[in-house]
Amino acid sequence: YRVMSVYAISDLHLSLGTDKPMEVFGPSWDGYTDKIKQNWLKTVKEDDVVLMPGDLSWATYLDDTVADMSFIDELPGRKLICRGNHDYWWTTVHKMEVFFEEKGLKSIEIVRNNAIVIDQVVVSGTRGWKNPSDSDFSAQDRKIYDRELARMKLCIDAILKMDPEHNMLRVMMIHYPPITKANMHTDAAKLLEAGQIDLCIYGHLHGRGHSIAFEGESGYNYPVRYLCASSDFVDFAPVKII
Repeated sequence: YRVMSVYAISDLHLSLGTDKPMEVFGPSWDGYTDKIKQNWLKTVKEDDVVLMPGDLSWATYLDDTVADMSFIDELPGRKLICRGNHDYWWTTVHKMEVFFEEKGLKSIEIVRNNAIVIDQVVVSGTRGWKNPSDSDFSAQDRKIYDRELARMKLCIDAILKMDPEHNMLRVMMIHYPPITKANMHTDAAKLLEAGQIDLCIYGHLHGRGHSIAFEGESGYNYPVRYLCASSDFVDFAPVKII
């Protein structure tokens, strides 16, 4: 499978099958669906790959995602997706794969605790959770965070299994930012460093949240590069990674 380029964009928050447009979140979101389409068509070619770490559709149930997933499927490129906190429609991998097959959605692949090799790149992904340093972090959040750390570990193990000699670019998609400018040395960051992950792509941050987005290299033991791909952060255009 020849790869020309790898791009990233997350948080499309499509609502073609539901009435929840993002325009209520400010003028930057005006006409966002058209912006995404036009920028994508200008950028991504058919044999490129686009990494999409979550919050793709506002639909509540899988059956209601047809319009949004068709929109994504019809755009050029092969898309690797993982779950965001608003992807309420997300169900088991088997159910989603059967659904995509039935609907003829051929360019979308699910990443969840597994790793996918594309040329010299190996990719995994999971949702993650808010950081313990967040002011509203509760005992319940701690349970979810710990569970998500375990999932991250599974993802990293899957990457290492595919690339034991570290001959590939190791990429991890996490919907929630594993680090922020205010909290650089999280448990999530330690896992990424231990697995010698080269690039971590995340989303989730919108509007004022952009101010805490960290981009660049960080790490005591291994330099992990972090990239925020939230659609309003990247001006609704897929960002080229490779």
